[in-house]
Amino acid sequence: MRSIADLSATLRFVPHVLACAVGLTLSGCASTGRDNKPVEPGRIEQLLEPNAEVPAALRPYVLRDQEQGRRDRVLNEAMAGLTALELSQPETAQRLLSDAQALIETIYAHDPAANRARSNFVPEADKDFKGDPYERAMVGYYLALADFSDPDLDNARADLRFAEIQDTMSASETFQSDMIIMPFIRGWLYNCSGRQAQALDEFKAVNKARPGIKVPAATDNVLLIAEVGQAPGKIASGRLQEELRYARRDDGRIRGVTFTQGTQLLTGQQIEDVYWQASTRGGRAVDKILAGKASFRDTAENIATGAAVFAQISANLANDAARHKDSDDAGQYAGLAVLGMLVSVGSDIVAASTHPEADTRTWSTLPDRIYVATTHADMDAERMPWSLGFHDAKGELQRAVEMKTFRSGACMLVWGRQYPGSYPSNWVDASLRHEEVTHKQCKGACTAVAEQTLVDAQNFKTPLVPYAAASELPAKDEPSVRFRRRIFLTYPD
Repeated sequence: MRSIADLSATLRFVPHVLACAVGLTLSGCASTGRDNKPVEPGRIEQLLEPNAEVPAALRPYVLRDQEQGRRDRVLNEAMAGLTALELSQPETAQRLLSDAQALIETIYAHDPAANRARSNFVPEADKDFKGDPYERAMVGYYLALADFSDPDLDNARADLRFAEIQDTMSASETFQSDMIIMPFIRGWLYNCSGRQAQALDEFKAVNKARPGIKVPAATDNVLLIAEVGQAPGKIASGRLQEELRYARRDDGRIRGVTFTQGTQLLTGQQIEDVYWQASTRGGRAVDKILAGKASFRDTAENIATGAAVFAQISANLANDAARHKDSDDAGQYAGLAVLGMLVSVGSDIVAASTHPEADTRTWSTLPDRIYVATTHADMDAERMPWSLGFHDAKGELQRAVEMKTFRSGACMLVWGRQYPGSYPSNWVDASLRHEEVTHKQCKGACTAVAEQTLVDAQNFKTPLVPYAAASELPAKDEPSVRFRRRIFLTYPD
């Protein structure tokens, strides 16, 4: 039988252990999930052309990759791949984006990094970046553009299927893909390969999802793609910063596009809303995502608190029994106090080691919306470059840039962006030439653009007002890519 003196010593020990446990939890446990292993630098540099000077626009990504290693490699490779496309280097883009695709796929494999990515005890921002479903899908989309230059268009079609699969996957649920740009481009690629039956199947899927979208004719061998607006933003909120919210960062001033070549003018139709894809899964709004890890941490904290209260009550009862010389009851209560203390300490450690903070790392060079048009052209004829014009909701031209051209057999893909991912100088200004063509064709503001804007708003439920107030937009100072004042030319009667 234990003596009263032994029990008193045990009870005096309980609060000291609890205090030490709390101090240990606050000081040391918060970093238990961090990975201090050295990273493998230089992967992006290895994927560039050997013995060739690294283009200035790609150097920032090379340096970031050397510093950040695998943790941000998917993000850096995706952004670098997009920049390589802007530099008209599809082969470089293909290598970078293919590597990003391979890293994305490891999240579903039996891989140490994948297991770490699923852990409750590693901060979200310390995990290897895989991106949200829409970001992973855009890796496949840009990889398809890069692979278009290959004679075998099967790779490009496979990239688009990869993109659709990523669009259906969130961290815990699976949905049906609703990114219609993927079957739209894939159908056009089937037409380029002379496989009209497969193309019709893809266009049926487009029409089913968006009945207002015009699909390409079988003879349309030119696909024009325009990317407009700034990428969606991510915001962490909630008690533990566990809620991930999406914000549309674009101001909505550009609401339509035109494509010109020589005297020809085409009006683009909206084919995708990247912000909508970011903030929905299979059409269901997920603007506010509560991480399961926050619930896990709350549970652990509640258990720790309850166990501490239980330990204190048991210690008080043990002291009371000891004063009444009841050694049996005092011993039982002391044992319960120690058990409660251990449960409390363990739960506190688990709670402090759980990091539910939402990961707000963002692919910031993505567009907000994507527009397309198709036409037929003679590939052997000498033609002027295509230019891309950006219009407001009234159809008035704001500015224009020269587009990038990629050829594959009898087909041609023409691509342009409003906001450069790298340097604005990568996109030659074509405002004067585009203004002249639109004036001849539209006599001022383009009514066709204004009418298409209304159709786009109906197809995508897009309001004809700015998307976000200035106070809601994340700070981003990019004076080199701000909108220019609208140009005005004087034409003879």
